[in-house]
Amino acid sequence: MTAGKSMLSQLIVHVSAGLLIFLASSQEARAADDPQAAARASLERIQSLRKQRPDDGLLVFYEAITRIALGERDAAFALLRTLNNRKLGLIPLRDFGFESVWGDPEFQKLRKQLANNEPRTPDAPVAFRLTNPKLIPEGIGYDAKRDRFFIGSVAQKKIVVMDRKGDARDFSQMEDKLDCVLGVIVDPAQEQLYAVSTNGFLDEAKTQRRNAVFRYDLKTGHRADRFDAPEAMQLNDIAVAPNGTVYATDSLSSSLFRKKPDEKTLTQFGSKGSVPEANGITLGADGNLYVAISTGIAKIDTSTGAPTRLPQPDTVVTGGCDGLYWHEGDLIGIQNVTNPGRVVRIKLADKGTSVAGLVVLQSHHHPDFAEPTTGAIGHGALNVIANSYVGHFQPDGTIKNEDQLKGTEIVGVPLTR
Repeated sequence: MTAGKSMLSQLIVHVSAGLLIFLASSQEARAADDPQAAARASLERIQSLRKQRPDDGLLVFYEAITRIALGERDAAFALLRTLNNRKLGLIPLRDFGFESVWGDPEFQKLRKQLANNEPRTPDAPVAFRLTNPKLIPEGIGYDAKRDRFFIGSVAQKKIVVMDRKGDARDFSQMEDKLDCVLGVIVDPAQEQLYAVSTNGFLDEAKTQRRNAVFRYDLKTGHRADRFDAPEAMQLNDIAVAPNGTVYATDSLSSSLFRKKPDEKTLTQFGSKGSVPEANGITLGADGNLYVAISTGIAKIDTSTGAPTRLPQPDTVVTGGCDGLYWHEGDLIGIQNVTNPGRVVRIKLADKGTSVAGLVVLQSHHHPDFAEPTTGAIGHGALNVIANSYVGHFQPDGTIKNEDQLKGTEIVGVPLTR
C-alpha cells in the first residue's frame, strides 16, 4: 500500500490531470473530466464530514491537500498550522498531494513542525533481508508451523518463500500465471496460503482487467485453486474466516468482495463504493471484521457487508492504514498515507465497536522505512516490509530509478511498547 504511501492509494486518488483527490463521494466526482470540479466535489464532501466531526485532524489534513489541488496555498497552510502540537502523526508526503508546494520554505517549516510532534521510538531490529532489489514486495504472510514467510512481488508477479535466515526461493510457478501479487495470508488451521493477484492498476487493465485470489496447499506447495472476481476493479488485501469464507478489499471501487466456502468466484459484498479506499482487512478472534478506510477503521456487518466507521477520540488518527491486523483484542496498523510510515496499536473498546486510543509502536524515523506496506505477526513481532518501493513501480510495468533500490528488509516491530 505506498516517500511512504500505499501504491494502491496512490493510484486511487490520482485523477486525469494528476491532482490528488480524497473522499470524493460520488461517481461523478471520481470520473469528472474537469479535475477542478472533482476537487470541489471532494472539498464539499470533506467539509460536510467536518461539520459532523469538527475536531477530526485527519479531515483537516485532507482538506489542506484538496485546497492545494485547487491552488489555495494560504488556506491550506492555515489548516496545517492548526494541526501543530496536536501530536497526531500527520506528516505531509511529497507525492501525496504536496508536490506543488514542496519547495516552499514556509511549507517545509510547517512540515518540520508536524514531524517534530512525534516522539521517536527505538528502532525495531531488522529480522532478515532479501538481496533482490527489484522484487517490489507488497504483501507478506507467516507460516508458524514451518517458521517461514511468504512475500508477494508486484513487479515480478510471483510469491517468494524464505526462512528466518533470509534464505529465499520462488514458491509460485510460472504456470500459475499470477499478476501483481498484493495481499498474502496464511490459513494455519487448513494449511493454506491465499494471495491476491491483480492487474487493476496497470495500463493493460484498460483492455483486459484481471482480479483473483489464488489458494496454495502448504503441505504440497502446489497451487490448489484460483477464484476470480470478474466484477472487481483492483483487489488489494485479504482475510480468511475460520469456516473458509474469503473477504477481499477492492481499493479502486471502495468496495468489498466475498467468497463463501462452496463458491468458486468472489462477488461484491455490500454496496459498491461504501467502504472508502478500502485497504487492509482483518478478522478478530471474536468474529468481527475490520477494514482500513481513508478516515479510520470500519467494522463490517458480516451478514450484509454494511460498514460502520468506529468512533474514536480526536486525539488519534487511525486513517491511512495499509496493513491491518488483530492482536490480543486490539488492531495493529501500518500507516503510510498520512505519515512516511509508522506502526500503531489501535486500542479497541466496547466489544470492538469503538477506538479508545492509539500507541505508536514504531515511529516514522526508522532508517529502513521506505514505503512500508504490510506485515505478518510472528515471534512476538509484526514483521513489516520496511522498504517496499512500491511508489517506484509504474503503470506500464517498469520500475522507476531502479538503480536506487536496495534488497527488501523485513523489520520486526515489537507488539508492545
